[in-house]
Amino acid sequence: MAHALNWKIDECAVYFDRLRLRGWCHHGGSPIVRAEVELDGQAIVPLASFGTASPDVAQALGPTAAQARFDEWITADAALLGQPFTLRMWLADGTCVIGEDALTNCAHGDPYFQSWENFLMRVATLESGAVLEIGSRARSAITRRHRIPGRLTYVGLDILPGPNVDIVGDAHELGRLFPEQRFVAAFSTSVFEHLAMPWKVALELNRVLAPGGIVYTATHQTWPPHEEPWDFWRFSQHSWPALFNRATGFEVLEAVVGEPARVHPRRTSPVTRSMPDSPAWLGSASIVRKTHDSALSWPVTVEDITPTMYPAGELSAPPTANRT
Repeated sequence: MAHALNWKIDECAVYFDRLRLRGWCHHGGSPIVRAEVELDGQAIVPLASFGTASPDVAQALGPTAAQARFDEWITADAALLGQPFTLRMWLADGTCVIGEDALTNCAHGDPYFQSWENFLMRVATLESGAVLEIGSRARSAITRRHRIPGRLTYVGLDILPGPNVDIVGDAHELGRLFPEQRFVAAFSTSVFEHLAMPWKVALELNRVLAPGGIVYTATHQTWPPHEEPWDFWRFSQHSWPALFNRATGFEVLEAVVGEPARVHPRRTSPVTRSMPDSPAWLGSASIVRKTHDSALSWPVTVEDITPTMYPAGELSAPPTANRT
């Protein structure tokens, strides 16, 4: 690995008409003498700041990586900003090395995305049984059925009919929809913020999971309101033990936040001045395991809370977070 290319995008966020790009790149064989951004395969923008001090990278890769960082604002055609891009790195020997998709590179090592892969590794050890996806409708043509091993039975549940939906029903009523201990695993992505009573769904999951069954849940810690009025909650990594605990029959195996963000107020005041520099996260995820049956119940129906139905259209919705 002495001649391997190593690089990492730390931030690649579009702010109005500019791209803030921070990261580093280093080649173990021939020094990088010039770095460029290739935007959507159409535009090449030099990284003028490449070569700034990078003591953290040097500590990991050695003294030749002591000046590997870049940090600058990229101005380009608005249509290209936010689209896939990569880095082109020119070596001292005249070679040009082109990296992978930078958006994917930026997500590498993020606990939120890694949690999904950790869940799949656990599912891969299951020899038989059924796996439930809550919120399986193929919005934006995204499905996860193919990530479940073929020896296991995948069941897709959604509140609305549509592609990739096997059963139409409300997650608040899992015990009515399925037999007890029907599933060995369950998962959901970008669903729990839309549940009127996520604590009740935790109890319902306990009823339909076999002992030792695992649950992966991914939702938002920070995200604009969407699909209103059915947008109820935001979750931190500290939220999960409040839902999955001894009383509800679970233990928390993993609870993380990830996909870092900046929150920018539209009215900057002395109180909000430092807000963009404060840590914020778009995603929150957990993996929990059923340890025992729970005697708790929550005899409240969704109809007791709201007369409305979950939006059938994409009402006031920002870009979907279903990325895993």
